[in-house]
Amino acid sequence: MSTPRNTLDDFLDLSGFLTGFQRTELEGTGMAKAYHDELLSIVGEPLVGELFGLVRGILERQAGPGVIPQPEAAIEREILASPIWGPVARNVIQLWYLGQWSQLPQAWRNVHGATPPDTDRVISAAAYQEGLLWGDAGTHPPGAKQPGFGSWALPPRVHGESPAAPPAVKRMSRKDA
Repeated sequence: MSTPRNTLDDFLDLSGFLTGFQRTELEGTGMAKAYHDELLSIVGEPLVGELFGLVRGILERQAGPGVIPQPEAAIEREILASPIWGPVARNVIQLWYLGQWSQLPQAWRNVHGATPPDTDRVISAAAYQEGLLWGDAGTHPPGAKQPGFGSWALPPRVHGESPAAPPAVKRMSRKDA
């Protein structure tokens, strides 16, 4: 008897491909379980299970002998371009980058059903604050996570770059005044 795979692991695998972030970076936001649970409540376990099965299939095919691994191309072709999975996948991207969910298209809802939480909304204050957008933009979420006094004096930092060295500050003593 095989042990069932943790769907949070599947969610993080999918999220890594969709966002371009490493699993540890996504887990570091503290939002993985919340976003996973949100996806399950909106789309439903059966469809999410199918989506995760598709991702596992893509990864297994990419690991075959003589195959040049190109999972990103397969994810784009089989998930993002799909009328079934594309709207869901784009919402997963929005969850991670913006902390928000956009209502699935009416055509999708007509075929797969609608759920009460499938509305345009920010998931939570924490989701807004932990959006991947802020680090990529080299800034902080307005109204949250203030960078500290005098941070305006430093040049902006782009994701992946090391922080700029702070400028030397001359301290004035009473003699200098």
